[in-house]
Amino acid sequence: MIGGCFGIAIALGLVRFDFGIIGNLMADAQWIDVEDIGTLAAINMFGYLTGCIQQATVKSRATSIRYVQIAMITIIASIVLEGRSTNLPSQSVLRLLCGWGAAHVVSGLPTLTLERVPQRWRRKATGLIMSGGGIGSLLGAVGIGLFAPTSAPSAWIVLATLTVVLSLPTLALLRQRKQLPTTASETLTDSTNQTISNFNKRKINQLILIIILGFALMQIGQIPVILYEPLIAVNKIGLTPMMASNIDSLFGVGLIIGGVIPSIVPSKLTTSFFLAVIAAVGLAGMILFGISNHLITLSISIFLIGVWDMMTGTLTLDRLGQLCNEDTQRRAWSTATTIGAMGFIAFSSTTSQLAQHNVNLILAMGITAVSAQLFLEIIQHSLSAKQQNSR
Repeated sequence: MIGGCFGIAIALGLVRFDFGIIGNLMADAQWIDVEDIGTLAAINMFGYLTGCIQQATVKSRATSIRYVQIAMITIIASIVLEGRSTNLPSQSVLRLLCGWGAAHVVSGLPTLTLERVPQRWRRKATGLIMSGGGIGSLLGAVGIGLFAPTSAPSAWIVLATLTVVLSLPTLALLRQRKQLPTTASETLTDSTNQTISNFNKRKINQLILIIILGFALMQIGQIPVILYEPLIAVNKIGLTPMMASNIDSLFGVGLIIGGVIPSIVPSKLTTSFFLAVIAAVGLAGMILFGISNHLITLSISIFLIGVWDMMTGTLTLDRLGQLCNEDTQRRAWSTATTIGAMGFIAFSSTTSQLAQHNVNLILAMGITAVSAQLFLEIIQHSLSAKQQNSR
């Protein structure tokens, strides 16, 4: 669990969620322009997209493990070198490589970690693993706020140090998994067999597609917060860069809680129901973020969005595991992250020119995406309820 959790902490927290903080520091240091933050994020997601597609097409468990190992090494090297790169071209190449590595970790590591976990503990274990995204984001935000609130080179050093330390349990996990025989991923669970016997394959595929699209819309809807929260905190509310970084740490706290909640809530409250509820929480958080003019409202919105982000990812991965075996779950999860990456690229690249003068339009587009996610999650819960009633 520690190895899986820390791997997600690196791939989601340090590589992705903390880039908004460092991006603004790089702009202040005149390494890049403010508009380049969105461009670099899009390049990172293009690498992420490539990695997701690769992981989705991998059929061999051994190959998947090898990709994840290479990805971890690539992430470490990229983050170390990014702290020494003061121009857009070199940052672009390193962001691309870092995104590729993060995709393989996020897509391939969770199912490898869950291989020997009994079905009745899957949701709890999934929540603990995915909460790593919040741990990484929190550590990065707090570390930068304490040791490098105004220095881009020092911020990259903080991030590189955290990456190296957190990677050690993950690399140990991957070495262990290489030595284990393949058994769990080749069999269907009893609950999956029961699902298939009571709900025909076409409807299951339809349900999986809706779940995948809902997750993808969540990834798109969170972009205004991930990329532009420091910009809004400083320019709209008047916070200092250190305060903006500290506020961003609430996103990490929300991510952790969003991973832990599914681990402690009784299984009687179904995953499909939680997906619909948390989408409503995400929409409320996005609306509050859009209208925030004070420190308190901004803080609450950042926290709620963090909870929504991680809980949606955790519950999506768990729900896919309820509908298919582990190998198919990995491919479906990779497909979800692939579609989300495509949306992230399109959204961040098209809105990068709006960051300086029309950030309210970016916020409105994010709210629209989350509204669409809520609609899809309500549909999937309705279909899941019909599935239960047909048994």
